[in-house]
Amino acid sequence: MKKGFLFLIAIVFALHVHAKTIAISYFDNSSGDAKYNALSKGIADMLITDLSKVKGVTIVEREKLEKLLQEIKLGQSKYFDQATAQKLGKGLGAQNILTGSFYVLDNVIRLDARLIDVQTGGVIFAEQVSGNKNNFFALHQQLANLLAKNINVPYSPDLSGLYKAGEEVTLKEVVNYSNALELQDVGMSTDAKQILEKTIKENPKFRFAKNKLEDIKEWLKKVELQREQLIQEELKNTINSLDANNDKFGMQISNVWTTLLSSYKYNQLLSFNNSLRKMKLDEKKKVYGEASPMTLCEMLLFYDCTALSALKKYEEVIDAAKTFITNYPTSMYFQSVKMNLETAIKELEQRSNGKKGIDAKLSAESIDAYVNYINKLEWKSNLQFVNDKEYKRYVQLYKSQVLSANAEVIKNWDESIKFNEFTEFFNVAQHFNDTKTMEDIVAACKIVFTESDDQDRTFSLENSLEDFKTKTAEKTEKIKELETISKKGSKAELEKVIKWLFSNEQYNRPDLLLAICERYIANHKPSNEDDMEISLSAWDGFINHTAKLKSIDEARKQFETLKSKADDYKATQKEYDKTIRELNQDLKNLQNDYSNYQRNVKDLDPMVNVLENYAKIYNENHQYTDEVYTRNQLLDLFKLDSDKEQLQLYLLTMSYYNLGYFDNVKKTAALLKEKYPTGSYTESISSIVSYLPQ
Repeated sequence: MKKGFLFLIAIVFALHVHAKTIAISYFDNSSGDAKYNALSKGIADMLITDLSKVKGVTIVEREKLEKLLQEIKLGQSKYFDQATAQKLGKGLGAQNILTGSFYVLDNVIRLDARLIDVQTGGVIFAEQVSGNKNNFFALHQQLANLLAKNINVPYSPDLSGLYKAGEEVTLKEVVNYSNALELQDVGMSTDAKQILEKTIKENPKFRFAKNKLEDIKEWLKKVELQREQLIQEELKNTINSLDANNDKFGMQISNVWTTLLSSYKYNQLLSFNNSLRKMKLDEKKKVYGEASPMTLCEMLLFYDCTALSALKKYEEVIDAAKTFITNYPTSMYFQSVKMNLETAIKELEQRSNGKKGIDAKLSAESIDAYVNYINKLEWKSNLQFVNDKEYKRYVQLYKSQVLSANAEVIKNWDESIKFNEFTEFFNVAQHFNDTKTMEDIVAACKIVFTESDDQDRTFSLENSLEDFKTKTAEKTEKIKELETISKKGSKAELEKVIKWLFSNEQYNRPDLLLAICERYIANHKPSNEDDMEISLSAWDGFINHTAKLKSIDEARKQFETLKSKADDYKATQKEYDKTIRELNQDLKNLQNDYSNYQRNVKDLDPMVNVLENYAKIYNENHQYTDEVYTRNQLLDLFKLDSDKEQLQLYLLTMSYYNLGYFDNVKKTAALLKEKYPTGSYTESISSIVSYLPQ
């Protein structure tokens, strides 16, 4: 019996030792659409919650991941990057880490995922699932099944009790759930609770949201209880010393009110008033003696209104103020309470009205950010470095974030030359011989631009498209000829192209011109002055196109090779020296142009400007909760320069203030002062903090 028991213990121990520990990182948003950013956490959280019920595997809690991310501050690193995933896995003590990305377009969502061995950095598996965005559970189940299968553990959709096969949840509901997670993470659990309550009302079967709501409710209950206990403890001696029968009772409570009010202790003031109510005192009792008309109830309501208004609890201000105004219309505090009531009503109305049409405004701001970003490609100094792979990424962004706009969004777009801005990418597409995208642009313009002037512009654009198609047909034969020459052209054929290298650029096939120049250099050593002149032109084309299509470092290597061949060009020393000088200057100019391209386009994430625009719109429309979430994303996801970071920290502090999250105001202000002690906003923020409710 004893041996059997020991054997069982050994098996349990062995299973525990060999159980895999897996971390699931947040998913990257590859859509370029900022409104889906929160899904990054939501997808990971749902997988973690679901797979935590599976036997034979230990899933790292999301809270540990969030804490680690706050500590290491990844900046613009992508979770899907293997090195980043490996770093996270090690920090979480996991053997494997699942990382992924998602892409949303129209009604389809695609999830890409891969499991990485934390020790080696090797990819254990890479999978992709896609489907209708309004049947998210189906995608979730596919991904969970794939992970379970690859780590050899049992899984079924009803194992966790979170959902059953066939149940549906829309992407919008998952986004709401994800937004609630974000708000909870930045200390705004009350707002997270409201979002979850609304989501569950729309879909009662969304048990992930139900469970999260219960957790938040329980946490809020504990926090509120602790807060009340602390306040009561602080006021305990004051309350115990009160004697309602004492002639000085009115003066005693008046002193407490004045002290709490002047020290900005509004929560203590409300708690003190509640304690007085619990004493079951006569509410008609005259506070300052029979000669004074002010009753205890009148004063309690007045101080309630004052404190609630300072704490920005506007719904409660309205309830208290209405009661006061109804019962004490002749009170000396009537105007003060009325002013608080009007302020509360106005703010709540602005928040309610601000929600109307905000989606179209946000979409317009998104278009503005992406158009400003993508249209920089029209600068020739940028376009010369764009290869086919990068062009495909820009096309994807343009089609998903600009070309998909509807007439309402265009109407909200505050741009004086909308048509020109919207269609500037037409020239970029033309540069890459992308007829399909040019056709898509014309088709979109016919739908979203209905003014007569814009219709004329669309007609003109359509004519440009037809002209391009005609010329493209004419160019096809020439391009075929260049392709043949680049592979097996004779010396004479190669020379003909190189002599007219500049005119051949009109066919926009720099890859072919590079190949032709390279072929000539490799196969034909110059033997006379004419050959040398052609050879130097070939080197010029070869080095310049290498810089643009490959890299400037590679071009510099080839430049050094040419410099080492000076003896081959003695007969044309002047021409050779001139070519060397010009190429040296060309490479310097190209390096400068490329640095600008990297800074202004290639290495710049357009979502920074999108989120900045979103935050501005949220602020203007009094949607402060969304503003907080957006500014936090800017600070967490991107490496901002010092000026932008200071501004965002300051504006985040103010949005917390507008919501009445004063603890968050203090934390954010402290961070701003710590990072930028002599910054532009330090003095202003210090002044705000000094007057905050305690």
